[in-house]
Amino acid sequence: MKLYLPVERWRSRTTFVFALAIAAVGLGNLWRFAWLMGEHGGAPFFFSYLLCLFFIAVPLLVAEVVLGSHGRGSPFLTMSWAAEVSGRSRLWLTVALLSCLAGFLLLVSYLLIAGWSLAYAYQIQLGDFAAISLGGAGESFAESVAAPAGFLRWQFLAACVLAITVVFGIRRGIGVLVWIAVPLLITLLGVLIRFSVEFGDLAAAGEFLFAWQPLDFDRGSFMAALGHALYTLCIGVAVGMSYGAYAPDKLPIVRSVITVAMFDVVVAIAAGVAIFPLLFANNLQPAQGFGLLFISLPYAFGNMPFGDLYGALFFLAVFVTALGTAVALLEPIVSVLEQQFRVRRVHAAVAMTAIAFMLSAYALVDLGAGDRGEDFLQWLDGVTAEWLIPAAVLLLAVFVGWRMPRALLRKELAREPDILFSLWYFLIRFVAVPVIAFAWFWLSLVP
Repeated sequence: MKLYLPVERWRSRTTFVFALAIAAVGLGNLWRFAWLMGEHGGAPFFFSYLLCLFFIAVPLLVAEVVLGSHGRGSPFLTMSWAAEVSGRSRLWLTVALLSCLAGFLLLVSYLLIAGWSLAYAYQIQLGDFAAISLGGAGESFAESVAAPAGFLRWQFLAACVLAITVVFGIRRGIGVLVWIAVPLLITLLGVLIRFSVEFGDLAAAGEFLFAWQPLDFDRGSFMAALGHALYTLCIGVAVGMSYGAYAPDKLPIVRSVITVAMFDVVVAIAAGVAIFPLLFANNLQPAQGFGLLFISLPYAFGNMPFGDLYGALFFLAVFVTALGTAVALLEPIVSVLEQQFRVRRVHAAVAMTAIAFMLSAYALVDLGAGDRGEDFLQWLDGVTAEWLIPAAVLLLAVFVGWRMPRALLRKELAREPDILFSLWYFLIRFVAVPVIAFAWFWLSLVP
């Protein structure tokens, strides 16, 4: 079978690593990871997270990139090729179908947050949150959601930036974005950490984040560590397959993915150090999610010296993070339309961005009208996190570990030492598959 070969490739290994890295950082590292550490024992959670990240999540992302790198096509074409050369049923295309669907549904939430972060960056630098009370910050968010026209304008702007980036393709669009986004994110986090160290309660934050509290760590804590490890590397949403298709020839895939994972860990810790001292300095309880980003932190910045400036920089960092992941989630479905159905890239990118924008607008409007919007967002999260992504990840691990010829995989990982390849092959077969299967059963099927 002849595949449609992508015209473009990443300019270098560094660009590939940057692209995966900015996609992997995600919102979870900003609004969830540090909270998970503090709630689940601090250091015990962190070490279990590292084990899950490097011995389960990294091998799975390597498997995705291997498929993309050798297939050199959209996720659908890549899985079609892989099934054919392995002598397996075309039903394995289900992996690509589930992954692309999960990624697109996840994109809706990221587009929502990208727009909100732009709105808050603008509002906070105007001084709208200066000396505000915690209740006032909550009321401000509720009022903005209840009258969503302002938020919708910012969501539309975020959607335009997203579509334009993907329309320009791998080299002139996404490749340029990642070279701007990664250094910018590092710089912003550095500036915010300095601010947090100077004006925040670093001692209290350190005690919360890094204390050794084994009694707070249980089986649920391990599942949380595993879930975050899988979520943070964008596994099961076709990003690895899509970006791997544009990888340079003779790429040391395993070492490149390990570099991405290390960057992800550093950013997660940096985000915690930048955020939580500000909460404790303002006598706020540790939080996560929407409450952290759009209520607790605006209150904290609004009641600190230079808070309008540093608050705007923080929400700019949130936007950069959300945009980097959103681009990675949109690219797989655009490549499917472009290569499988011969739709022009500009039409595919604009159409899919428009659909994602309309779904995010629906969630926002209904969120302001009552409980239905929250239910819609919860439905999106439930479908993707509890069903689509676990199913895609499990099928991916089974296919690569147990259905693809070892010799074919070794050829694609020829740049890696034998011991590293053997370790990866063992982990994908005998660790990833049973652990993912058990975790899915534990989290989704046990009442």
